[in-house]
Amino acid sequence: MKKEAFTLAEVLITLGIIGVVAAMTLPTLIQNHRKHEVETKLAKIYSVVNQAIKLSTVEYGEPQYWDWDCGPSRTPTCTTDEAIEKFNKYIGKNLQILKTEKKNDNKGFYVYLNDGGILYIPNYLYDIDFYTNPKYMGDENHGIYIFSFRFLPKFATGVVPNNNTLYSVNPTFEPYAYTWDGTMEKLIDSTNKYACGGTRNKLCTKLIQLNGWKIPKDYPLKF
Repeated sequence: MKKEAFTLAEVLITLGIIGVVAAMTLPTLIQNHRKHEVETKLAKIYSVVNQAIKLSTVEYGEPQYWDWDCGPSRTPTCTTDEAIEKFNKYIGKNLQILKTEKKNDNKGFYVYLNDGGILYIPNYLYDIDFYTNPKYMGDENHGIYIFSFRFLPKFATGVVPNNNTLYSVNPTFEPYAYTWDGTMEKLIDSTNKYACGGTRNKLCTKLIQLNGWKIPKDYPLKF
């Protein structure tokens, strides 16, 4: 009985087709994996830090009465050591931290978490950047590798309330909302440098939060 088998040409054609399909689909799979990793870590850091704040309210009362004030971003009144002390007192002690490291310029510090995420906190304390992965350290691509949050339970001394800060003051750890007017349009208005798709992309975190911690299909930045 004659046995049928694939010819070498047929095998090569099949392998070629598989290669073409893989080349077409692999970038999409990699991109989707990166997006899923970011979504998961953003939702987690939001939950973990807010839980840490909630635990401290039992000991210290509501956050707006905490000794958290280190002045405005341009002229902070705290040294890096003082900022670290405040952070650890109210938030850090309730997080799982591997290590804390001062930034070389002494304008802030990094908090390395046990799940691989990294928080960067400047000496004025209230703006907090979250790196989803240590390999992205030094990369300033906000909205892709770094995501901006704020913990500003009350206006810091020297910070003047105005329309740009309407959504910035909260007793919880929230996505960066400076210049936001409460509309989806403002989050993606490229004429606003802080918008997602602007030059600084700091409002991308808020955009993702409002989409249920999922990166929108029309997200203006590419992973």
